[in-house]
Amino acid sequence: MKALRPGERPLDDGVRYGQEAWREVDGVTFCHWDRWILRLALDEKGGLDAIAWMFRQRMIDPKRNVDKDAAEAMHLQMVDLRKRLAQVQRTPETLLDDEERASQWLHRKAFLRVWKSGPNHRTRAMLDTPRKRLGLRALRGNWERYPVSPARYDTALRRTLGFDGGDVPWWETRALAIGLDLEVELLELGASMTPAARLALYRAALTVVIETMNCVDDSGADMAEIYRGFEQKWLTLLREEPTRAGLLRDVLELATWEDFGLTEGVEGFLSGLGEEDADRALMELAVIARELREHRLEYHLERARRLRSAVLAAAAGFAEDDADGEE
Repeated sequence: MKALRPGERPLDDGVRYGQEAWREVDGVTFCHWDRWILRLALDEKGGLDAIAWMFRQRMIDPKRNVDKDAAEAMHLQMVDLRKRLAQVQRTPETLLDDEERASQWLHRKAFLRVWKSGPNHRTRAMLDTPRKRLGLRALRGNWERYPVSPARYDTALRRTLGFDGGDVPWWETRALAIGLDLEVELLELGASMTPAARLALYRAALTVVIETMNCVDDSGADMAEIYRGFEQKWLTLLREEPTRAGLLRDVLELATWEDFGLTEGVEGFLSGLGEEDADRALMELAVIARELREHRLEYHLERARRLRSAVLAAAAGFAEDDADGEE
């Protein structure tokens, strides 16, 4: 921070992180992130609208070398701030006091915190990002659609890994992968293992591997290899599952949100769908894409578009068959 100008004084009382309470109005609490955003809004021609637009641009512009997750978190704080301002019928001009509105010291600090350092310490509104919420839903949010829920095997498979979520070096990753693969094989040999139960087992295994990838060094591709084996068996069972149309949402969301490049077979599975299943997949993808566009999640939207292309390849085959039948 630059030296104080004559007549100025620090206004934050040692605030460091931003999520600390700043002011309460009619029972509604505002934090220092709110205060900094409001101070910046005073010097923007478009006010809060202009700042929200800049956050959105940071979230979607591939040419900007910025933390898109941080921009998304700040945008969510903006959305929450607007709601609270509406509750108490205040604006930046009426919530800030005279000294805050005039303080260039506060403006400089707000600029550094909001545009430079990002939210290292986040509010509840910042933590509940669409990226996080939709990513978690893709892992387990559609399991109730299965005739046998993958949740039946989830805990056992995670327990098999036997580590607390800390970082795992590459030389230990292979042992984890072998142990998980063996546990899945042993569970599959169970006497009550119906095709529906096997389908659930392999679906649970996919989620466990994805979550494990956040903690392990898979330089040897050991986890990637067992994932692809699980995926192949899952998709093979899915082709024979009578209720597979109802499971397409799970397939599509998992492939859209799996961020480690592990998923290889889903596009081939989609390109081989029958006509009714392809129609269902296109409807599900329309819902998924609309949600991704709403939250400006361009990276995952592009994945959804690739999946749609695979389904359309199947649809093109139906059109050719129809044309041949008319000749």
